[in-house]
Amino acid sequence: MTLNQMQQVLGLSQVPACFDDFYAQIADSWEAHAARILSESYISETLTASYALASYRDTVLKAAAQVRENRALCLLVCLLEQWIRRGGSPNDPEYAPPAGEGLAYDFLHLFPAIPTMAESVAHLRGRGVPEEVIAATLGEYDFCVNMCASRMGRPAFDRGRLNWITRVIHNRLIRIGRFKYDLPAPYLKGVRVYRNRAGQVAVLAHDVWVHRSGRLLGSVGHTDKEGSYQAKIQETEDAFTGHRAAGPLVEPTLTVLPKTEWTLCLSETDAVPRIHIPSDGSFDRDTVEASYRQAREIFHRCYPDYPYKAFFCTSWLMSPELRKLLKPSASACRHSA
Repeated sequence: MTLNQMQQVLGLSQVPACFDDFYAQIADSWEAHAARILSESYISETLTASYALASYRDTVLKAAAQVRENRALCLLVCLLEQWIRRGGSPNDPEYAPPAGEGLAYDFLHLFPAIPTMAESVAHLRGRGVPEEVIAATLGEYDFCVNMCASRMGRPAFDRGRLNWITRVIHNRLIRIGRFKYDLPAPYLKGVRVYRNRAGQVAVLAHDVWVHRSGRLLGSVGHTDKEGSYQAKIQETEDAFTGHRAAGPLVEPTLTVLPKTEWTLCLSETDAVPRIHIPSDGSFDRDTVEASYRQAREIFHRCYPDYPYKAFFCTSWLMSPELRKLLKPSASACRHSA
């Protein structure tokens, strides 16, 4: 089967341009590879060894059996595997997934990821990550199927979930207790953080455009440019001067931080893991602090090559505006800044 034949059979309006190169590389081997990675024995052994999808095992195996019966889907699985291994994004508009019904299509985008599971486990073990953390991290596959089930009314693993799971495939995401920690390149953008001798912290907006309301220009409902201004930190020999960021707002007045009292502690060049808050689990202080505590220990011991300086979260659960809506005793209010 050629690449063009696959597109015609599946009704694909377009595929990423790189698929031409991938096909040339796997033209003589893709059928044997597909037969192996879609086999019941391979999938069962891989999922068991990777702590993944135990409650969905039978459904996944039925889906794999249906994919095996469709040569075009088998070829697409192999091409998608090559793509995601090389950093491709399944959400890329270049990729138009096939339209179809049944388990084969519901779980199509899981099968390119299954061959990477053993590598994810090996990477984490190689770093000395605790086994329960490895199991929780590979549990992200279950989380993805559960999310599809809640949205679609049935278990599935769509292109969006494959796009998300590339964080696990490329060893960016790790689940430690209550939180998921995303380890990308430096992520802190639009602000710099300063600390004084007393331990107080000041956050100044940097190199961003601010709407007259104080929200970032371009955010929802704040796109008109009238009265907007650029917030940019000015540094002299004596002080740092800029617009303080307070929760979701940037203050219009300038704040001056004397260098005799204040020092820069976080900038856009620093490694700052981003925290994702999954929908499962408690949000009480002890649970949250336990995750932070274990994360600090694991990063120090298992990721010495990742000299992070802080944790970073943009979830609405951390918004200080929740204090206007919820009781002071609510867990979310206690953790909002």
